[in-house]
Amino acid sequence: MPVARRNQDRYGPLTPRAAWQLAAPPSWVASIGPVLVGGLMALLVNSTSLVTGTELRIFGFFLGALRRPALSFRMVALWVLMLVCAVAAQSAANALNDYKDFVAGTDTEENCTDATDASIIYNRLEPKSARDFGIACLIVALAAGIAVSLMSTPWLLLLGAIGAVALLSYSYGPVPVSYLPLGELVSGLTFGLLIAVATFIALTGYFNWLVLLPCIQQIISIALIMMTNNICDIERDQKSGRHTLPVLLGRKRALTVLAVGDMMALASLVVFAALLGWLSCIPVLIACVMFSGLLPRFSSLHFDVRDRPQAMAVSMRLACLLGAANVVALLLAVFWH
Repeated sequence: MPVARRNQDRYGPLTPRAAWQLAAPPSWVASIGPVLVGGLMALLVNSTSLVTGTELRIFGFFLGALRRPALSFRMVALWVLMLVCAVAAQSAANALNDYKDFVAGTDTEENCTDATDASIIYNRLEPKSARDFGIACLIVALAAGIAVSLMSTPWLLLLGAIGAVALLSYSYGPVPVSYLPLGELVSGLTFGLLIAVATFIALTGYFNWLVLLPCIQQIISIALIMMTNNICDIERDQKSGRHTLPVLLGRKRALTVLAVGDMMALASLVVFAALLGWLSCIPVLIACVMFSGLLPRFSSLHFDVRDRPQAMAVSMRLACLLGAANVVALLLAVFWH
């Protein structure tokens, strides 16, 4: 029996520090980004132009005009509730996944070298406390989701049910999704697509296919965060019987997929910014320059368990960089047409 399970009597109650690490705030880019993207798309399709006096012309050429976003107190409240729902759901997924890995013996005191990878072990936390914390976060997400549905449209309950099933099946069930090659796809679609679409519908009351365009970058970037983690855990996952995508592909091919995925995320963002207009291309061009500066950091890593903190940090920065460029491009499009 693994040491982590053998010594459960030495584990203590939940502390604020342990709860913070269980929630894993650095990973919230996967929940905050889609809420911002979905909300800004809602404002974009509901914006109206300001008076003609705000037009910008240089040498007689029309460059654009300011727009007024149709933002009410009700929309702000719905947006905040969606943010609470998404962040709580993300925290629940992180905590419950830590609990599942600990109970299954995947995370032990011998094979965990990164404090951010196994909060239960490094904080000497009673496993049931981690499980209860995850359930509490899930209840918060459920309450916020129901409130949004009551204030907007009951159809959001269906999207919420789909998200809840995806979240629970990720860590639980006879064969958890996180143990399968589908993990990256499920996490990308659940957070990168479902949350953004739900936010858009909550703020507008209807669905518009245009909201899918900025979601492409979100889906890919979120999936690649998980893939980076799984590449670093290949050996550990093989020993525990997990058949993740990197385990099936092998480290070399998985790193190729990771690099191609990053380029696809950037390319989708460039195309989307071009559709929004010339002003929205500026933050994306800046992101391209910064993106090229971060890539060399990947080449210096071996992507094994020892490199996990650095690899995850770079992966998070890439996702944050592209997500921020996505949000700023949308923000400019909301106020400038």
